[in-house]
Amino acid sequence: MTRVVVRRWRAWAPRVGAGALETPADWEAWAREPVPLGDHGEPEVRFLAPPVRRRATRLTRLMLQAAYDCTEEAERACVRTVFASRHGAIHVAVKILAEIARGEIVSPLQFSHSVHNTQAGLFSIAAGNRHASSSIAAETDTFAHGFLEALLHLERAPSEEVLYVIGDEPIPGSLIHLVDEPRTAYAAALLLSRSGEGTPLGFGMTASRAPRKTREWPDALEFVRFLAAGAPELTLESGRRCWRWER
Repeated sequence: MTRVVVRRWRAWAPRVGAGALETPADWEAWAREPVPLGDHGEPEVRFLAPPVRRRATRLTRLMLQAAYDCTEEAERACVRTVFASRHGAIHVAVKILAEIARGEIVSPLQFSHSVHNTQAGLFSIAAGNRHASSSIAAETDTFAHGFLEALLHLERAPSEEVLYVIGDEPIPGSLIHLVDEPRTAYAAALLLSRSGEGTPLGFGMTASRAPRKTREWPDALEFVRFLAAGAPELTLESGRRCWRWER
């Protein structure tokens, strides 16, 4: 197994009704007694400049909030980053496609917020970060592949930390029949390193033909639950691979 240390982690998701889960204490309480999470609501992201904040999509707000919560000011400009999302800014993309189908002119600004590396780009601008970054999408395995990409960054530069951020929001109603996944808006961030203080983990994967089980939470939040609850291990079957983390 590959060894890695989770130096710090944060996550953000709306509660059903009002409020949000955003502190480690919130998530530790949720891990003990999980309750349904909401699909409406977003953080205020007041650390962003007003013009950027006004244009930011909900997915951008979710992912950048988790990223900023997980890092200290001195770290943001120098950390390598991996941003992952299964669907990306799909609401913006669907809106653009509808405009194209109607023969309308697409706004360049709107398009710039629909591409899959939008969140990585906006984080780099806001934090003044010019270091290596990857943007990942891998269908149902997006969380695990993003984690693997972060480990590859650590392989290239073992002495540097990597910030891994993942987020998604419920897809538009017209597309619900195409996917089987929890309808939850969320983002999670992990600050990873080869050594240092934090939670040391082993990570491995094997080929698997076991069918993917329907899960109540997105894979990233299953991982957050594993961290917050102090569980000894987490296994996620994808239908093609078996991903495993252990303390």
